[in-house]
Amino acid sequence: MQTHPDRLATLATLFGLRPAPPERCRVLELGCGDGGNLVPMALALPDSTFVGIDVALTATARGQGLVDALGLGNVTLLAQSFESWWPEPESFDYVIAHGVYSWVAQDERDRLLAICRAALADDGVAYVSYNALPGGHVRQAMREMLLFHTADLAPRLQTQLPQARALLQFLREGAPETEHGALVRREAERMLAQSDASLLHDQLAPFNDPVYFYEFAAHAARHALQYLAEADFFEMQIGAASEQTVEALMGVENVVRREQYLDFLKGRMFRQTLLCRAEVAIDRTPHPEVLERLAVSTQAQPQGEPGLDGKQAFTGPTGSTLTTDHPLVIDALKRAASAWPAALWVRDVLGPQATPDDRRALCDALLRSYAANLVALHVHPPRPTTTPGEAPRASALARHQALGGEMVTNLRHASVRIEDDLGRRLVTLLDGTRDRAALTAELRSFLSEQGRPVPDDLPDSLERSLQGLARLALLDGT
Repeated sequence: MQTHPDRLATLATLFGLRPAPPERCRVLELGCGDGGNLVPMALALPDSTFVGIDVALTATARGQGLVDALGLGNVTLLAQSFESWWPEPESFDYVIAHGVYSWVAQDERDRLLAICRAALADDGVAYVSYNALPGGHVRQAMREMLLFHTADLAPRLQTQLPQARALLQFLREGAPETEHGALVRREAERMLAQSDASLLHDQLAPFNDPVYFYEFAAHAARHALQYLAEADFFEMQIGAASEQTVEALMGVENVVRREQYLDFLKGRMFRQTLLCRAEVAIDRTPHPEVLERLAVSTQAQPQGEPGLDGKQAFTGPTGSTLTTDHPLVIDALKRAASAWPAALWVRDVLGPQATPDDRRALCDALLRSYAANLVALHVHPPRPTTTPGEAPRASALARHQALGGEMVTNLRHASVRIEDDLGRRLVTLLDGTRDRAALTAELRSFLSEQGRPVPDDLPDSLERSLQGLARLALLDGT
């Protein structure tokens, strides 16, 4: 979700830029792999164009196969290195480089940022993720242990990975009950939970160099790029801290220095930083009234009934909360939660009768909720349906993915796991041509062919499954 043009455009809009609308934009991804990030965007944004660059021929060929299977004409995947490719000036509105910067040599980092600068349009946005210090020190120490342990082995999955996992288990089980031991156990547990591909890429690759944020910002500046924001707006907030700490941080006017001090406090290990051209004017104070041009979505739920004082508390899935006594704010959050996984335009929530005070109160509350990770804001909201129609339809991508595995991409550009084979079979059937009777018949045949019992309540079970898929943003409402 963090790399989607909607996310990048929303943050750029909040900070005073005029980015290209996601529904008509040009996107470049450096290190696109098999197109797993670009293809869902291209399917959802047919009037936008997408170009991916990756040196891995096997991955791009696999991605091209998916592009061909879906019949997409707005995606181009190129099997090339950064050194052999250069964009036309200002030819892209959004540039994405996820999981690349820390994992390549210094000259390739230079090339990556140079491409970002050359490619970006005037109000374009580049997304660059990287491992960060000081939090990355612990992770880097674990990587060095793994490299020491596997130094004499050929760099292949079948040799390095088993030994790497054996060392991680040794460290998890044998670390003493000390502060250092606790850090080692926690990081070993995290690495053991990684897939083989992630462990190989993150810990055993030739390069994995975390940097301090101020170092990254200085590097970007040398390529005439400047810091815009983090892809997760709430990561820029101070959070729970003493009044003295908040006052000290707010007194740091230079945004790069303030963000660096935040990293010192939080021990940040990873950043997803947005950059723009150095000459672009940025408004560092997001104005609540800008939200009237945006849409809002949320999973926040009201906690009980309002108190005698009229205050209502809302809690999101990550534990963030907001308490308000303003009737319009309460109504807006309830309506947005009911609309999930779709979004509501803020202007529609306000309505024509809203007073200036109402508008300020709602927009201020939504901005605070966005900062607390309680709501999401959109310039181009997702359009899944909350109510399955007579002939429900999942995206062509989700149907294709359900044929081959448990993970599918939903219409909010997030990965969703469908663990049971009956659920995956249902997703493959949702092409918009089958009503409930046809779906029930197909599922009954699927179970019978496998020699499995057909439940008496299959039609009711189907309806519950469709409602669940709708809540997971897997059913198309367009």
